[in-house]
Amino acid sequence: MDEKNITLDYEKSFTKPSIVIGSITVALAIVASFLPSIYLYLAHGVWPDTSHLLTAWGSIAVAFGAFYIVEPVSYFPVFGLSGTYIGILSGNISQIRLPAASTAQDVIGVEPTSKKGEVVGILAICGSVVTNIIFLTVAVLAGSAILSVLPEAVTSAMSNYILPSLFGACFASMAVKKLQIALYALPIAVVLRLIKAPGWLCIVGSIFGTLIITYLLYKKKIVK
Repeated sequence: MDEKNITLDYEKSFTKPSIVIGSITVALAIVASFLPSIYLYLAHGVWPDTSHLLTAWGSIAVAFGAFYIVEPVSYFPVFGLSGTYIGILSGNISQIRLPAASTAQDVIGVEPTSKKGEVVGILAICGSVVTNIIFLTVAVLAGSAILSVLPEAVTSAMSNYILPSLFGACFASMAVKKLQIALYALPIAVVLRLIKAPGWLCIVGSIFGTLIITYLLYKKKIVK
């Protein structure tokens, strides 16, 4: 079977069913998110007026609005279409799903944007979801007791450095593959941080700044 037929078969047997299932499950999750509010209204007659709703939504949009665009664009190359559905539905994308998918693809030796990379990423994300549920259950049942006996230095390090360490490891694994891009991707983030740009601007500027520079250099055949 040639490459074209393999791609068509992959899209027919995997991609299209994933879109159907993913659309349904995400839609159900959206509806389920409103169930507590609907219950409060039906059972107790509690419902905010329009001005309060718009104020609350505006506050959230100002704080997290940039992520509506940034996260799907930045994670899609690693997750692929199906992995994006799973990642959005399961949550903890940057903390757990992205490192799991990126590490698995790196270990197997597949390109993140390839079909094989998408399948490997999906398997890694699903594995992380199962592992996350197991450890989260243990953490809920015994987490407070464990944390209470740990030294303050340990708990402080866990809260302050775990997430930066994960992002640093992801960046390092990608930088090894595309060192030319890493040479200007990292300075963009550092400069934005040094000038004390808002968090959302650091993310948007780093991602789209790197994309734009890479596109221009690719057109000039400086990077491959």
